Amino acid sequence: MRVNQFLTEAVNVHLYHIEEDIIRNGLVGAKSAVNYLNGLVGMMAGDTDNKVRMTVKWDGAPAIVCGMDPLKKKFFVGTKSVFAKTPKVNYSFEDIDRNHPDKGLNKKLKYALRYLANLNINGVVQGDLMFTPGDIKPARIDGEAYLTFTPNTITYAVQKGSKLYDQITKAKVGIVFHTQYTGDSLNNLDAQFGVDVGEFGTDANVWYDDAYFKDLTGTATFSSDQVRDLRTKIAQIDQMIEAVPMPLWMKLSTNKDFTTYMLQFINTQVRKGTMGGNASAMMQQFLNYYRDVQAQAKDKLKTDKAKDKRDEMVALMGKLFSDNSKGVLSILQIHNMTVAIKNAILKQINQVKQTKQFIKTDTGWKVTNPEGYVAIDNDGQAVKLVDRLTFSKQNFNATKIWATES
Repeated sequence: MRVNQFLTEAVNVHLYHIEEDIIRNGLVGAKSAVNYLNGLVGMMAGDTDNKVRMTVKWDGAPAIVCGMDPLKKKFFVGTKSVFAKTPKVNYSFEDIDRNHPDKGLNKKLKYALRYLANLNINGVVQGDLMFTPGDIKPARIDGEAYLTFTPNTITYAVQKGSKLYDQITKAKVGIVFHTQYTGDSLNNLDAQFGVDVGEFGTDANVWYDDAYFKDLTGTATFSSDQVRDLRTKIAQIDQMIEAVPMPLWMKLSTNKDFTTYMLQFINTQVRKGTMGGNASAMMQQFLNYYRDVQAQAKDKLKTDKAKDKRDEMVALMGKLFSDNSKGVLSILQIHNMTVAIKNAILKQINQVKQTKQFIKTDTGWKVTNPEGYVAIDNDGQAVKLVDRLTFSKQNFNATKIWATES
């Protein structure tokens, strides 16, 4: 995966949700979703030859790109702007002052440059910054003592007395690495999800980890009955995929209005907390949404010709759905069943917690799960796994503590 392609996803829309691929890429996306689901169930069943690995999405900020410049052979740090058309690569505090005058980001990058250089990182990696000095706060939650840090939306709480508590108490910088880059220069790199931190050096001033999901307790392992049930449901999805006519898959996945507005509609459902459910209702709700969006656009137009075009678009979308109602309904059912299986997997995975996570509300602390996960196949392709009715809704509506430059 070329770095420019990867950054287009990372900066603009991040990774796609596993179910989004069904809307974006039609038959290919639906088959891909089935393969990911089967791989995830295999991972949770303990299959040794499984074709899918998973990383945890830590809710850190900003993203830090760092390592050894392949050409200059000098350690650097930066944000994703390392890969911008006008790169901002920092080898010194002076570089940081010139490239990042914002005081908050400036200070964090200086801590990163000072301490991450001690890890002797070979190559270039990317991670989510979790804390720097001043970010860690003591707190009592349900009568227990914790160290807490809130890099973005989620507050992470590490219980007093744990090994991790002792490590973080000593650390100046915390970071979780999730992406490795390889290449002969910073403007010509390939990105690969997952980082092997086994060769990194150690420094008590830095708490770091890779993002790979680890279940050292066996808590997340599915029982044989659970595996059988999920594999049966995935097989049902596969059968439904095959039953949808190929021309309809092609017609919808190449219809920009359908893909664009269906994904927008689903996001509005996430914000309302009503994603999924009955596919028939979802189909009608989408048509109502599409009609309303075009009506709003029509009100801003001046010429009758332009207004008639909007009416024509609504009529064409309605005809597309009425002429292919059975197939469209099946595709929406495939989408919703994929979401349901994904959420069942996430529910099991979320029982494994290295730290406790909370969202701060007006009435106190609310327990939450990790931001989500990334499933990676053997080809290095990846999709995002997020319980969108919880975290995505929170993230859509959250007020960010501070914004980072890209």
